[in-house]
Amino acid sequence: MVSSGANEVLSVIEEEGMLENARTMGAHAVAAIQAIQSPLIKEVRGVGLMLAFELVPDFVERVPAAAKRAPSLLVVDALHEAGLLNVPSGTHAVRWLPPLNVSRAEIDEAADILRQVLAKF
Repeated sequence: MVSSGANEVLSVIEEEGMLENARTMGAHAVAAIQAIQSPLIKEVRGVGLMLAFELVPDFVERVPAAAKRAPSLLVVDALHEAGLLNVPSGTHAVRWLPPLNVSRAEIDEAADILRQVLAKF
């Protein structure tokens, strides 16, 4: 019974082209984050729509408010307040895990929120 449910999910993913969308939108998301050119982002990485950006090692020196918390938590909290859900990964990385059917417009909106939040630091 469980395997038939899993097979149905895989069928929907295939029928709706979600894997190709994940590849295409993942590449677009990496490029959109890199295009922000924030001095607070050291690296952007991803496989499909499993995305992360790493904050610079000297984030605490650049953003004194981060002295009391891990930089990733400070950024995640600010992004949540701005309406963008994400999760910290260690002290200096933030993960984005959008759905497989995310659109280009949604990726662009998320990147714009990230740009605005980082500019405030």
